[in-house]
This record gives sequence, structure tokens and C-alpha cells, in this order.
Amino acid sequence: MKEQAIQKINKIGKISSIIALIGKILVGIGIAAALIGTIVCFVFPEELFKVSVVGDMVMEVDFSSLGVEMSEAELLEARESLEVEMEGEEPEFTEFELTASKMMMKGDFEQFSLTMRDLAGILVLALITLIMTFITLIFISALCKAFRDCESPFEEGVIKKMQNFAFALIPWTVVATVTNSISDSVMNHKFSLNFTLDLGVVLIVLVVLVLVHIFKYGAVLQQESDETL
Repeated sequence: MKEQAIQKINKIGKISSIIALIGKILVGIGIAAALIGTIVCFVFPEELFKVSVVGDMVMEVDFSSLGVEMSEAELLEARESLEVEMEGEEPEFTEFELTASKMMMKGDFEQFSLTMRDLAGILVLALITLIMTFITLIFISALCKAFRDCESPFEEGVIKKMQNFAFALIPWTVVATVTNSISDSVMNHKFSLNFTLDLGVVLIVLVVLVLVHIFKYGAVLQQESDETL
């Protein structure tokens, strides 16, 4: 029974090692592509490439549906207030109509703009994520190989690889801060720093560390059992 259990663990470790190897190859290709793309985006002029998404905006408010109508004095005050508030704001409204029972505004706006530098920022974001993924896969691969070659899941080598895997996940808790800051900077075209803690990754790290201590306890019990026999 014990031998069958070990064989299943070895088999799962072998299959997992192959999957981890394929993952490293694919992520490695992605890193190379993202790195080349980033270099190209920084070498060529920013004006070489630009994508803009523009559109029309129409906003209507029907006061009559609420049974409300404004007086002439209220209309005049509302027009003056809206003209002051909308000056220099985005989107830029080109047509404005306000009656006693209805308000309608039309305008043009630029919804999204992407230049070569923005594209470079997106590729840097992808590059950071891919590099982190590749490093994590290295530790996963080491753990899978330990399970593949072990004679017991409570071996010191297996426990050490599992502990290293848990530590390798810790940087992921702050990756969200970097990715969110870069994406906000690209979208808003100005530097932005947003601190975010990925609680999901924190929970995974804690679970793996708990498993490490469980395996350590199992190793102690196995050693005591072997000494007794």
C-alpha cells in the first residue's frame, strides 16, 4: 500500500514536471517577444504610431417625467452655472439646450489614446508579469521534480522545495501595486502610484507555509516510526 502511494506521488510529480517545463518554454517565448517589443517601442519615435478612439456623447434629462418644470429665473441661473462648470472639462460639449422641462447636451470626446510610449508601458507591464511567472515556474518545477524522485513526501528535500515555493510567491503580493501603477500611468498619461495588496496571494502563501509545517511534523513522526521499527 505504501509503495503504491509513493508510485502515485512520483507519477504526479513526473506529469507536473512536464507541464511546468512546457509552461516555462511558453512563458520564455512571451518574455522574449515582450522584451523585443519594448525595445522597438522605445527606439522608434513616439509620434510614429498613435491610436485614438473618439466618439459622440448625447445626454438628455427630461424633467417633465418627474412632473418638474423650471421657471425663467431658475433656467437662467442653471445655464450660467452649467457654463461655468463645463468650461475646460472633458468631454467638450459643442451643443447645449435647456428648457423648462428638458436638458440636452451633445459633445465630442476622446475615449482612449495610445502612443508608442503607452504601448511600451503596456509591454513593460507584461514583461514584469511574465518574468515573475517564469521565476515562480522554476520553483514549481523544482518541487515537482522533488515529488517525482522522492521515496517519501516527508523527505527534507521535498519540504525545502515546498518552502522555497512559498517564499517565491511572496513578491506576487506587491505585483498588483506595480501593474496598477503602470496601467494608470498609461491610461492617464501621468505618473501614478497605487499601493495594492493581493490578499488572495497572501492567503495562498499562508496555506503553503502551513502545509510545510504539516510535512515537517509528518517527517518527525516518520523518523520516530522508523526508529521504533
